[in-house]
Amino acid sequence: MNFRARSKERLRHWLREEISVERLALSIALGVVLGICPLLGLPTVLCVVASVALRLHFPALQLINYLMYPVQLLLVWPFARAGSLLFGSAHGFWGLTLNTTLAWVMFAAPAGVVAYVAARRLLARHRRHCGAA
Repeated sequence: MNFRARSKERLRHWLREEISVERLALSIALGVVLGICPLLGLPTVLCVVASVALRLHFPALQLINYLMYPVQLLLVWPFARAGSLLFGSAHGFWGLTLNTTLAWVMFAAPAGVVAYVAARRLLARHRRHCGAA
């Protein structure tokens, strides 16, 4: 069974677990947003905390977090560049880290809303289409 077929089967399984579309969409959206955090290693910790604090679907959240890893690596430089443009030139490692993180935070809120709305619509359509509930 290839990756796409396994992913579809996993999604069907999650939708049959009586988890709401909204909660699963929030898990996916947070997985996307937290997964691109430019501080390597931190997204996994943030996903665990979010999952426990918000009582989200941990397997979905963590899967999306892991799938976002290549995107996270690609976005480190753009976040660092945006941080230096927005907050001025950073001096030293910690200054650069702070500017990069602040740029991610500014991007994360609107990106999270877009990811949530898109995931909710796609999951609702999938649930109606497949008759899973």
